[in-house]
Amino acid sequence: MEEVRQLIHDYLSWEIVVNDPASVLAALEIETRYHTSFWDALILQAAESSGATVLYSEDLAASQKYGAVQVVNPLA
Repeated sequence: MEEVRQLIHDYLSWEIVVNDPASVLAALEIETRYHTSFWDALILQAAESSGATVLYSEDLAASQKYGAVQVVNPLA
């Protein structure tokens, strides 16, 4: 039970990124600039807006840098 409690406590410290109209417009810019799908662009936008510099993904191009966000394939 303590392990579950600690896990939930850890989750509470995570920042939640809310998709508002400005973030959707920013994602559309990313989609156009990098020729990604809209959904990938929204993920990239959320990563950048939260201050992340690394995004782990099997779908996006490994080692590709999208603005301040570097993609890393965790399986490579």
